[in-house]
Amino acid sequence: MADDDREELFALLAHSGFSFSDEEMEEMLRVFRVNKERLRRLHEAELDDEEVAGSFTPVWKGA
Repeated sequence: MADDDREELFALLAHSGFSFSDEEMEEMLRVFRVNKERLRRLHEAELDDEEVAGSFTPVWKGA
């Protein structure tokens, strides 16, 4: 799963035109996994007719 997450994130970033250093990629991967799990749980929630949407809001920690 770790490799799948890495490949998925890399593809999404490449498609969006972003590129990151290896160090930045590791941090992005950590954030990606957290948000992916949250979205999975949100998707599995039984909310009847309620509409639900998730969002991804990255925070850049500049040096």
